Amino acid sequence: MLSTVKQELLNKISETEDEDLLKTLNEDFDYLKKATTVSSFFELSENDNQELMDMLNEPFGKDTESYDSFKAAIDKWRTR
Repeated sequence: MLSTVKQELLNKISETEDEDLLKTLNEDFDYLKKATTVSSFFELSENDNQELMDMLNEPFGKDTESYDSFKAAIDKWRTR
């Protein structure tokens, strides 16, 4: 016997005439089914993995500009 959710989905799909919606559901289903079995992290190249890990390990706010520096840049920009 089918679960309630599965039966509900089958009914909705059977009643749907919108081909674009069905294509989207199919693509989403394929993606989500794959995503639950394979981590996309492992699909990255070794260089991409290293870049991602480097970014994750950077100190928070490393590239943050101070308010004074920001204000000076805005004031300079406004005088052009």
